[in-house]
Amino acid sequence: MKLLNQALVSLLFALALLFTTVPQISAQDQVELPSWEIGWETDMDGVYELELSGEDDILDSIEFFVTNDRMNELNLEISVEWSDSSVPIELEYDESVTVSASDNQTFTIEISDITGYSFERSPTDAMTLTLTAEEVMFDQPTSSQEIDAELSVPSVFDLKLDSMSKGETLYSGSSVEYQLTVTNDGNTKDVIKMPDASIKSCPSLSVEGLDALKDVEIDNSTTTDFVIRVAAAESQPERSCEVTVSIKSAGNGKIVTTVFDIMVTSNAADDDESSNENNDDSTSQEDNELVESNTLDFLGIYEVLFILTMAMAFRHRK
Repeated sequence: MKLLNQALVSLLFALALLFTTVPQISAQDQVELPSWEIGWETDMDGVYELELSGEDDILDSIEFFVTNDRMNELNLEISVEWSDSSVPIELEYDESVTVSASDNQTFTIEISDITGYSFERSPTDAMTLTLTAEEVMFDQPTSSQEIDAELSVPSVFDLKLDSMSKGETLYSGSSVEYQLTVTNDGNTKDVIKMPDASIKSCPSLSVEGLDALKDVEIDNSTTTDFVIRVAAAESQPERSCEVTVSIKSAGNGKIVTTVFDIMVTSNAADDDESSNENNDDSTSQEDNELVESNTLDFLGIYEVLFILTMAMAFRHRK
């Protein structure tokens, strides 16, 4: 009897051990069952910088892959969105994808913007893009996976150059000041390169002070003023001169210009006018003297005739 009880206990213990190991084996089998996976096909290590199309628009694309290790096809619902809802950059992609059994496929997300948003956002301010893939079986979601990436707008450079007169008159042999204004409408700092000037129709005119602009950093969304001098040599005749000032952006290599006309007043013309006035005064004075002289001469002759007449009358009485 004692031996029977011991055998029964051993049997019960063996059954208990068997039942406790079955769920573990089943759970392990479920983990090892073939599954599916999504990931970025495009290299997304760090921050991905979007590309510009032309000077203003963003036009780029990134790719993701889906690997299906199962023996049946995989149906996924795809959604992609920005973590910041204010980002106006548009996304185009397939909202539903099917991957065949034991297959790996790549899909594309088109990214575009024509609003000029890249000029408003700093390229150092990353944007988070989140992709969610949800498995659907018999119109019911069964499992999902999510991946994200950090993207940034590209660096855009846009320098503008304007000029303004200070209202002074430029005479031959003198100079006047002009104000140059450089505005950075890009989304990052820029550096002024190659300041230069050219003058049309006035070889005796020169521009001074442009070296002060060279290698100057201009922060984005700021304006900086500079003062230059336009000088005219003594030999410069009176004439309207066209001056062109240009600078180059270190960021995109683009050259921008400003053009202004400046009137040169000749000192020689003033001297000639003054000389003409002096000559007119001298001529007028000489004419007056001549009139007075002629008048005196005329009166002298009249007096002589009067005396002679009186003398003849006096002799006649005698």
